Amino acid sequence: MSKRTAAVLAIVAGLVAAPIAFAKIARNTIDTVAVVTENGRHVVVTGPLECTLGERVYLSVTVTQRTTGAIAAGRGFVICTGDEQAWGVDAAVQGRETFEVGAATAVAVERSVARGDTTDAHQWLVPITLIGE
Repeated sequence: MSKRTAAVLAIVAGLVAAPIAFAKIARNTIDTVAVVTENGRHVVVTGPLECTLGERVYLSVTVTQRTTGAIAAGRGFVICTGDEQAWGVDAAVQGRETFEVGAATAVAVERSVARGDTTDAHQWLVPITLIGE
């Protein structure tokens, strides 16, 4: 293989790999209000997300409420459009305690993937207010 051919192949390989290197979660958070459903056994948590077009984002959400001792967990999945979009996760109670309207805390963990490679991971915690449906 000539030096010129090798150089061209290296440039092409770099162009193909570049989108993975720059892929990321650009904006994400948890909305400060979540909805309690099914007699306190579920919490619907939502938020905005902006990530690179075509990426897949896997979300894991946990909600806790100190006044009741309730804990809920759920998972979600988003295919990124490249623009800001909404995500939502239905978190189900883990145990016998139930949620009530009032203060709670939500924690979310996201992992983005492009072409099978993880491109970003992020975790955040937000105080939220639970409302009834």
